[in-house]
Amino acid sequence: MFEEDLKTLNPNTPNQPNELRFCSPFLVNALLAVSCVYTTNQATFLLPNDPNTRGQTFAREAARLLLLEDTSPSLAVAQGLALMNTYEAALGNGETALSYHSRMQARYLALRLDDVRRSTEAAIAGARQRREAHALSWISWGFYVWDWKLMHGLCRRLIIKKPNRSKTWHDEATSPLGKKDSPDYWWFPYPVSVVPQKSLKREIFAAECNLAEITEQILEFLIPLEDGVAPRRNIERALELYTKIVEWKFSLPERLKVENAVLPAAIVLHLTAELIIISMLRPFDGLSKEEFGPFDPVTASYAHASNAISPIWHFRALYTLRNEHWMIQASSVCAFRVLLAIESSPIQLETFVKACQALAELGESFPVAKDVILSIESVVTKQRLRVPSCAQEHLSNQVEDKEDSAIEPTVVKVIDHTVVLPSRRRI
Repeated sequence: MFEEDLKTLNPNTPNQPNELRFCSPFLVNALLAVSCVYTTNQATFLLPNDPNTRGQTFAREAARLLLLEDTSPSLAVAQGLALMNTYEAALGNGETALSYHSRMQARYLALRLDDVRRSTEAAIAGARQRREAHALSWISWGFYVWDWKLMHGLCRRLIIKKPNRSKTWHDEATSPLGKKDSPDYWWFPYPVSVVPQKSLKREIFAAECNLAEITEQILEFLIPLEDGVAPRRNIERALELYTKIVEWKFSLPERLKVENAVLPAAIVLHLTAELIIISMLRPFDGLSKEEFGPFDPVTASYAHASNAISPIWHFRALYTLRNEHWMIQASSVCAFRVLLAIESSPIQLETFVKACQALAELGESFPVAKDVILSIESVVTKQRLRVPSCAQEHLSNQVEDKEDSAIEPTVVKVIDHTVVLPSRRRI
């Protein structure tokens, strides 16, 4: 739909009643800005020899166009805001990223997509309307999945709720994703393209939607309303939700199960589930197995941090990490989860070292990853932790003249882990 409207729409003509537009100049520039995150081509740099400025030309143009386009509810504006949030989080300013995210939520809700009716029935709908119906289904559920990933990272309740729209994209008979002549049906391995394989986009997206519904319940559990029950006093509910995620993992289609996952999005499914469990168990730090129930929540949390490192390392081996900015948050959570346990439980050292190694590699492309390592260094210094030399090496390599620099510590959030960040950015 985006490509169709890109070719045929005149952006200067006003919208017709009930017309849906899937493209706009703002959305095009936002998409180009995000695309530059994944390249080192100097042509994309705003400043010569400064890869941290890649895509800024498009980002600035997108910001200019947003002022012109954000005058009424627009699907293209909502989508573009989501992309600009991604760009700013990866290469820009954290506060700006949060601003784009909040604005995206407001603009999406104003669209009221649940009230926009389109049919996939050939008997009553034309070809364009049928394509719009499939697109709206994918987009509505896509925003739901997108929002929970960001809100889980911020440890906030969902703003965008589960859509009241059928999953037409899941129907193999009618969905464009089920047709072998569709480019989305196939996936080409990278960095080197070889024989294509099935992308499993429908199956992966269905799994993400199911996980989103569980995560919405988990966030409501972790962030109760004013008259709600505090998580630490609601162990029974925590165990129910824990069981739901475990059952979700083991009910995945065969090619998406952890032992068979090779598609990037399939690997990330399992990483995401582990991060959710870590955040869900965090309120129970300090409780023993006898107090919590069937297992020790802290030991289990460490185990899930180790589990989370496994898909990160699997992804690294198959595809490298350097351009995968979303791995910064995952690696950060793993590192901070086990950091204070290294001295008393050396078995956690491997998780910590791998997380720091991942951050070091990500730091080659994203300054914020270096900032996270600085924040880890700050915690180590403040808590006077004795970090083994094999781990200290990963920290020291990222810090230059830190003893001589006067850096103001900043409190930041890495999911539900408050840390000190001695740097200029927020994550």
